Amino acid sequence: MDKLKELGLQMEQQMKDSLGYDEKSGFWYDKEDEESFYTEEGIRLAVYEDMKDTINFIYSDCAY
Repeated sequence: MDKLKELGLQMEQQMKDSLGYDEKSGFWYDKEDEESFYTEEGIRLAVYEDMKDTINFIYSDCAY
């Protein structure tokens, strides 16, 4: 579980590194599409959804 948590934190940091941060508003934004904004919670949710989808894909043959 610790490694999974570590991976999640690493993925959050990678996402933040790929985004720009506006200190005035406190939002993260896509450098290529400045209309897309993310909060800290939004970044965590995006990482969670990505991890969940990946785990579902890896173990899809076990689900049935």
